[in-house]
Amino acid sequence: MRIDKIEVNPVQESINPELEFEIEIYIKSGYEIPLEITGCVFSENNKKLANVHEFIYESNKTIVLSAQDEESRGGEKQKLIIKVIVPLNHKVLDYIETLRTENPKGDVILNLDIFVKTLISKVNLSHIFFSKEIDFPYQLPDPYKEAMPIFYKYQSTLTERNVDMWILSGDGSPTFIEIENNNFKNKVIIRSSDWIHDYCPVFQIGRFSVFEYLMPDYIEGSGSIEERLNESINAIRKMEENMIKGEWNQVIEDSRAVWELLRNQEEIKDLFKRDGYTDEAVNALCGYKNSNEKKHYGYFDNLFSFASKFHHKLDERKKIVQPDIKASKEDAYLIYATSMNIVNLISKKMQRINK
Repeated sequence: MRIDKIEVNPVQESINPELEFEIEIYIKSGYEIPLEITGCVFSENNKKLANVHEFIYESNKTIVLSAQDEESRGGEKQKLIIKVIVPLNHKVLDYIETLRTENPKGDVILNLDIFVKTLISKVNLSHIFFSKEIDFPYQLPDPYKEAMPIFYKYQSTLTERNVDMWILSGDGSPTFIEIENNNFKNKVIIRSSDWIHDYCPVFQIGRFSVFEYLMPDYIEGSGSIEERLNESINAIRKMEENMIKGEWNQVIEDSRAVWELLRNQEEIKDLFKRDGYTDEAVNALCGYKNSNEKKHYGYFDNLFSFASKFHHKLDERKKIVQPDIKASKEDAYLIYATSMNIVNLISKKMQRINK
């Protein structure tokens, strides 16, 4: 038995994320039958990700176990396509994404370690023939005078009239059938472009991934806040795309449109107040000026200040050049989740007020 080819694809119509491995194996025809496949899938750094489940033969293939002769034991090969399912979860996908961002090419590398339980035929086919030409050296009793002696002789085929003359024996022992376990270890590489275009949409990586925030709806209207809100929704979509690519700094850069949404503080404050917020709640979110005309920063201001540190070269006084900050995955996810919540918050408020 040997494995020639392995292909992997995402399972399209599954509620939970799953991978399907299509394995092309060759067996000795009539001599071995795969019974069961078990095993695990490991990450590039040898962490166990999931177990292998079940297997499926091609529906149009018939597999037989036969007695072997010297001709057939050499081995006509039969190709089988076997499919195994590997269930994943969001924690595993998050780990895979983390490793992928560390890979120089952005590829996903999986190690498939499987055991194939196989039924092996140890049955030999013995060839025999009849003969009337050879006399026995002794006299047969009356009931057997018409009997013909039987002799062994190699014969590649048996004629139809001799179909009842198959004689079987063990292969040098009383063993007729045995079960053998074959272990195969294969590295499977999913290219970065394939992962982004074929797998991420199916697994909803970037849209739901570890977070499960629904994308807000577009708001109809041409007012300034409506236009900025729709631009913010477009920015969220760009953030998703760059999260899939692992472009963490670009994710934060994309969030600028969300902070632009909050630019007109009075407009946003009015929206919150009309929805029932108290002055204290509005000030906690948006900040305020006291009687001395000093600005007190709110939640939105502090988040904007934090996000700007990843792409502004100058300090707040625009005098000192700041060192570059290389964003990490968790930084990008913080800004993405916060941006999503802010856009969702304002979108729902506007929808409720405009009813």
